[in-house]
Amino acid sequence: MAYQALARKWRPQSFRDIIGQQTAVRTLQNAIEQKRIHHAYLFSGVRGIGKTTSARILAKALNCEKGPTAEPCNVCVICREITEGIDLDVREIDAATYSKAEDVREIREVLQFQPVRDRYRIFIIDEVHSLSGQAWNALLKQIEEPPPHVIFMMATTEIQKVPPTILSRVQQLALRKITSEELLARLEEICRAEGIEAEKEALEMVTRRGEGSVRDSLSVLDQVIAFGGRKLTATDVAAILGLSGGHFLGSLIDAIEEGSPGRVLELLDQAAAAGRDFKILFRDLLDELRTLLLVAGGAPERMLITAPGEMDALRERAARFDYAEILRILNLLIRDDELVSRSEQQRLAVEIALLKAATLPRLRSIESVIAGSGGSISPAGGTARPAQPRAAAPPVPKISTVEPESRPSPSTPAPPKPGKAATSPKPSHSATTGNFRERLTRGVASSRRAAGSYLESAREISVEGDDLIIEFDSPGIEVDFLSEPSHLDLLGSVASEIAERRLVPRIRTTPQKAAEGTPKKESAIDDDPVIRAFQKHLGGEVIPRSPETRTRRTDEH
Repeated sequence: MAYQALARKWRPQSFRDIIGQQTAVRTLQNAIEQKRIHHAYLFSGVRGIGKTTSARILAKALNCEKGPTAEPCNVCVICREITEGIDLDVREIDAATYSKAEDVREIREVLQFQPVRDRYRIFIIDEVHSLSGQAWNALLKQIEEPPPHVIFMMATTEIQKVPPTILSRVQQLALRKITSEELLARLEEICRAEGIEAEKEALEMVTRRGEGSVRDSLSVLDQVIAFGGRKLTATDVAAILGLSGGHFLGSLIDAIEEGSPGRVLELLDQAAAAGRDFKILFRDLLDELRTLLLVAGGAPERMLITAPGEMDALRERAARFDYAEILRILNLLIRDDELVSRSEQQRLAVEIALLKAATLPRLRSIESVIAGSGGSISPAGGTARPAQPRAAAPPVPKISTVEPESRPSPSTPAPPKPGKAATSPKPSHSATTGNFRERLTRGVASSRRAAGSYLESAREISVEGDDLIIEFDSPGIEVDFLSEPSHLDLLGSVASEIAERRLVPRIRTTPQKAAEGTPKKESAIDDDPVIRAFQKHLGGEVIPRSPETRTRRTDEH
């Protein structure tokens, strides 16, 4: 007899043989016992977890000579023919090759006939998401209202591609990935039955490669048995699958933690010389980092799939990392997972991904600087050195557009302005010095940055009696902003604290006379692009309010 692959030989033939799908199995068995058989079922989930197998077992349970029964007998002619795929009333269809509308119409022609022998005429449609849009439309009415002797069973790995109109007409059974513990127990059972002596660590490697799929795990086990014979060791499994040992992955993680790009490249070169598959190496590194994350997070040991001798090394390595640092490394690497999988230059893609992760010490230094711990960034991205204290930089003088004679100097009195009598100068006060203006601006800016910026553009700030006079050359956004009651209160509060007596802010606009031939300076509102657009397309001009009106407005406050 020809050899039969393990995935086919050990395919479940009854509900009790299905592992990891207790919810779906119980739902189907209860429906049979309660005679609540639905006319259409949709099995969804990743590859190799039992979707088509569950549909076949359900078909046997419904058509079994002793049924409908919660467990098919697998002895009668009907059960054996369904198992062999030769039953005339149970038809399996591959939607990937049977996807056209005319193909679906053939099903419609068969529906009207009664089953040849069985209790139900059952259509099992595999990879149903591959049907075309016209095929779905042709199948819609049949799925919604089939004859009483017809049952549809569909399987898909991409349920998001199934139209909502179909989903609303079927009973959905979502099958989950098989856990590592369930897979490991199944592989050990099969190895005992096949007379294979296998190390537990070797079977754990096989389950990790299977990624929750029973069929994939059995296919890998078949390959490993072909290489190692009747005795399977972890070394043989790692060799045939191109896996990296825990020691190698630990060295790679240590190089990333130390921020040593040279060491990372050296280890990757060793992997290339040993013929390692870089895609598999990258996935193994992600699994190792996930295990490290679980250890650092305090997860129970039952969640960890690792050799007992590696636990101490894992705990020691996890102690050197901060939990957030492991998350950051995983986040950096998982972004490149798809790139590594699809790239033709997989080694280069892996090198780039790991070199980015090796910048971790530099990221630590940046965080220490931001936190104010005094660390400085090393040029090589290594250990941070304490920063040397620096002398405070002298304040940078602000550039003013005011003419020299328009602002009084702290040391020399301001000359009288043109057009005013020299015998009636403005009362002087210590608050009119540049130091007062600077302190006022800084104090206002500390509470409201915008108010401080507008205050800097004032032509002159002076004190007349109990009034704080803030003068601008022309009406504009600055005047409107500072004239708001909340900003006037802020100005008065800061000025009174500096002068140590109560001052009432007054905002005035006293335009200076422009020199002959000098174009009139446009205000901020004239420069506004929205205002210019309105003037260009709609016409009109901006008419500012008179200084007397504005002064009267501020006096009211």
